[in-house]
Amino acid sequence: MNETRTETWNTVIRWGRRALIALVVFGLLGAGAVAAVFWQVERQLPDVRTLRASYHPGQVTRVLGRDGTLLAELFTERRTVIREKDIPPHVKLAFIAAEDASFYEHEGLNYLGMLRAFVVNLRAGRTRQGGSTITQQVVKNVLLNDPARTYRRKLKEVVLARRLEQDLTKDEILELYLNHIYLGGGRYGVEEAARYHFGKSVRELTISEGAMLGGLTAGPELFAPRNDLTRATTRRGFVLDQMERKGFLDQARAEQARREPLHSVPAAEAQSSLAPEAVEIGRKMLRELAGDDAARGVVAGQLAQH
Repeated sequence: MNETRTETWNTVIRWGRRALIALVVFGLLGAGAVAAVFWQVERQLPDVRTLRASYHPGQVTRVLGRDGTLLAELFTERRTVIREKDIPPHVKLAFIAAEDASFYEHEGLNYLGMLRAFVVNLRAGRTRQGGSTITQQVVKNVLLNDPARTYRRKLKEVVLARRLEQDLTKDEILELYLNHIYLGGGRYGVEEAARYHFGKSVRELTISEGAMLGGLTAGPELFAPRNDLTRATTRRGFVLDQMERKGFLDQARAEQARREPLHSVPAAEAQSSLAPEAVEIGRKMLRELAGDDAARGVVAGQLAQH
């Protein structure tokens, strides 16, 4: 009887060892496969170290008369780049509250958000949520420029997000985000969005107006006050609630911002018909200075005066 028990025990131990060896082997093979995928993906990734010096997105080139009258705006993407230090803190915090409240705390990735998105996507059988941080959105829109929602692109995004956090400061990443994001009405970045919706620079926005801009990230056309004032007001309230909840705004200022009437100025376009010959002179001057890209508004900061 004892011999039978001993033999049975030896058999269990033997099979246990085999199972453990198999588990180790499969684990090593799995780790090797993951490492191979990462290696293959990394070979195809851009160098984030060049982003600080090479970020030159399309901007608006404004053609002015001698008296400062706006004659025309030339652009491929309607954007005016603004430095992070020139954007009011309450505007920056509104976007952070709306999109990535722990932006200054994480290292580029929100693992809980990614896990939640993975579960949602798994249940749906397709990619529906991204769980992206502000850093990941900069990677997706500036470095990868790939709208496809695939797991391969997400892997690239994760790797580049960590690299970006190592090479750029948080403020530099936020500056890229606030200048590159699409905010409806054909406007890119917070400066052009502020001019479009409120007729003034982002430097002059109130807390209420900054919260409204921050709310546009969830749907630039859907929550635009020009399209649906009620929906825009509700969305602004959500952003203000988030700012108060995260400690970005005290209760008194949040309540005052909620009471502020929300409105948008009528859209104003440049009237090149005022002086078409001056506009054409401006185009020619820009072509001579910087080539065809400047005449289309790709090169920023050029002003042609008649």
